[in-house]
Amino acid sequence: MTGGRLAAALGLSLLALCPSSAPAQENEAGNPDPDPDRVENPVPFPEPSPEMRKADFLLGTWTLAETWAEPRRYKRGNYRGHPGDGGYGTATCRLGPGDFSLECDYQEHNPMGRVTSRTILSWDPSDRLYRLDRTHSAFPGILRLSGGFEGGDLVFRGEDSSTGRKRPVRLVFTGWATDRLAETLDVVEGKRFEPVVTIRFARTPPPP
Repeated sequence: MTGGRLAAALGLSLLALCPSSAPAQENEAGNPDPDPDRVENPVPFPEPSPEMRKADFLLGTWTLAETWAEPRRYKRGNYRGHPGDGGYGTATCRLGPGDFSLECDYQEHNPMGRVTSRTILSWDPSDRLYRLDRTHSAFPGILRLSGGFEGGDLVFRGEDSSTGRKRPVRLVFTGWATDRLAETLDVVEGKRFEPVVTIRFARTPPPP
């Protein structure tokens, strides 16, 4: 075989070993599309909103001091001792998935005995409202409230059906973003809101 034929044969062999590249996809203008997987209406992925950043001060652990308006009404059978008008506990708050929410776990001892609860605070970008979901070890279901700032207070409203009948509920956070944060739960008794419990928060310093 001559040198020219040998070179041609080697070239064909190399082409056979190398996979051929697929033709580039073109866009409507006939030009190569740099991103063939793109779509006309991609789903936007927003960053956590400024409204959620307002709750960052809650991150960490807080000690709780509770004052109950009518502690006898909330006494459970397995609670030992005469119920007082107070309670105590801790709340630990952390960021939720994607930093789009705040999750707070409560550990408390009060007229209901030792109870736990979890609160999830989030921002609804469509309705422009805060959402608050709470589960509780002493009651079934999920308390779901919506709200926003009224003056300097963060106020939530909704309905509670954990006792078997629906009742309007109001949950008010006062002293937002300060060291005097308090949470007051009111329910409608008769024709007006009556306080159930006020919880005052004190930040626990991080370990050294």
